[in-house]
Amino acid sequence: MQISEAQPSQLNAILLKFSGDAAEIETLQRLCLASHCLIQQLDQQWLGQFSLFQLAVLQQNWSQYFGQPNAQLTQIWRTKQILWTGPGFKFDLTVDPIVYAIINCTPDSFYDGQPSQALGQIMTKIEADLANGAVVIEVGGKSTRPGYQEITSDEEWQRIAPVIAAVQQEWPNAVLAVDTNNADVMQRAVASGVPILNDIDGFDNAAKLEVVANHRPAVVTMYNGRHYQNDVFETLDQFYQETLASLEAAGLTRQQIALDPGVGFSHAKNTASLDLFKLNSIQPTMKYRAPIMAGISRKSFMESKFDYPMAERLTSTLLLEQLMVEQGARILRVHDVLATHKMINLFKGYQQADLLMAVRS
Repeated sequence: MQISEAQPSQLNAILLKFSGDAAEIETLQRLCLASHCLIQQLDQQWLGQFSLFQLAVLQQNWSQYFGQPNAQLTQIWRTKQILWTGPGFKFDLTVDPIVYAIINCTPDSFYDGQPSQALGQIMTKIEADLANGAVVIEVGGKSTRPGYQEITSDEEWQRIAPVIAAVQQEWPNAVLAVDTNNADVMQRAVASGVPILNDIDGFDNAAKLEVVANHRPAVVTMYNGRHYQNDVFETLDQFYQETLASLEAAGLTRQQIALDPGVGFSHAKNTASLDLFKLNSIQPTMKYRAPIMAGISRKSFMESKFDYPMAERLTSTLLLEQLMVEQGARILRVHDVLATHKMINLFKGYQQADLLMAVRS
């Protein structure tokens, strides 16, 4: 059986061409029926259009019907895989979005900051988040809400260092991340064994890139619209190209770099409208073949644009996250771990049901 891709640039609608003898085509038809996929004959060719979820099922079931893997199908699948790797972890995100839990160790975060947060309270939340499906635990020691107050690197580190040490002792296999835009805090974090750095400023200076080059962590690099005078329509794609180039020059592979469009970060008065554009930028961003983060949890545009006050933003968060996952986002940075985990399971269940309906219709 010969398999080729008709449109190699397509990631969410993958068009494949199949050629083989009559017995092979008959076997392929049975495989597609069992895998909830469809192929059709057009001008002496057999064609099928597959989502990533359908392609995963076809790939998994191929050997059962043909006796061995198909090298061409395997190669096509590898070109579509969305992997995120770093020291001590490797996530295949192709059809499995992950929950990335936010742990604020700050008194002034926009959602769950507290004047005084005891280590025991923070550890209780982390324990619950891990039990409820969090795959990454991200600690942050400085709020970056609009109008935030800058603090020293020492103060920021002192807020998160006890949490990092406690998590490493209590759950040594947990994957940790640190949310910081300070090179000194980055250095202390990776020296403490933290494998992921998340920078709202996109690793924008030599000191940060030196930390990256010396330690090779996984990273989340965010487009921060507060730093651009021109609007997001002109600068988002430019940022992605530049940040990928600088991080790869520092020694990272594309699989170590996650992109974040920076919802909620803008200097413009029409921030809410720009945020909606960023929400819809996921699918074209997939051309960079890097994991994409959806970091929209309970953000203020949900109130300014859609009249959702803080207490009611879980509903809007889950709906918009689901739309971003549908476009290709695979890392969901959230406050509400259990609800997000359930949403992901519901989304994946719907994908399977949708495949079955497509075959029966």
